[in-house]
Amino acid sequence: MEFYIEKFLLCLLLFLRISAVIVTAPMFGHQAIPLQVKAVLAMFLSYVLFSFNIAHTVVLELNLLPLFVLGMKELITGAVIGFSIGIIFGGVRYAGDLISYDMGFSMATMYDPENNASFPVLSELLYLFLLMIFILLNGHHFIIEALISSYIIIPLGTWNISEGAVHQMVVITGQMFVVAVKIAAPVLVSLFIANVSLGILNKAMPQMNIFGVIFSLKIGLGAFVMIATIPVIAFVFKKMLSSFESSIIELMRLM
Repeated sequence: MEFYIEKFLLCLLLFLRISAVIVTAPMFGHQAIPLQVKAVLAMFLSYVLFSFNIAHTVVLELNLLPLFVLGMKELITGAVIGFSIGIIFGGVRYAGDLISYDMGFSMATMYDPENNASFPVLSELLYLFLLMIFILLNGHHFIIEALISSYIIIPLGTWNISEGAVHQMVVITGQMFVVAVKIAAPVLVSLFIANVSLGILNKAMPQMNIFGVIFSLKIGLGAFVMIATIPVIAFVFKKMLSSFESSIIELMRLM
């Protein structure tokens, strides 16, 4: 009887880490995916990994407190991995915020059920576009691969807070701003040049109503540059995703 209880607890621990990754990772954690589907997917992956004896070396203490601590470790491990993968999309949203603010669209917002908050329309469009690129690049496969690799790099119950892991987490979080600047750079630079040019024009022709021109010009120029640089944005995002994957693997090695 004790043998079956131990196997059930091992499967439950697998389920805790997997469910934490699924809930916090991009795409899988989206509110459009029903909770029942997430639970079934987590149970299926738990069963598959358990069948491959991925946790066969773990020795469990059948006491409530050690099991509770072990379960919390698995939840935190999964949440850290999922959150780290999702940071790149935080940078994408921030890039949309920068573009919206500079174009004058910061007040044009729409409700995002995933985060239970309102975001600028351009931010949501950019996020959904790059999420599609993420799927086309098999980013969802990387999430599952990272999850499986985590059990090899971080076996059940061995997660510990280390200085290296905290530093790597700070580095990954800082990359969110790098992602935002790289994606928003073409629009921001073009709008900056437009602002400087209109400032010079305003000095040369003070009688001209510059405010009647600047808003329409910035909207039109920003939209044109965004459409023209879509292939560049997709290419840059692909390159950043590759380097981001290496950062996630390095974080797991330090945990």
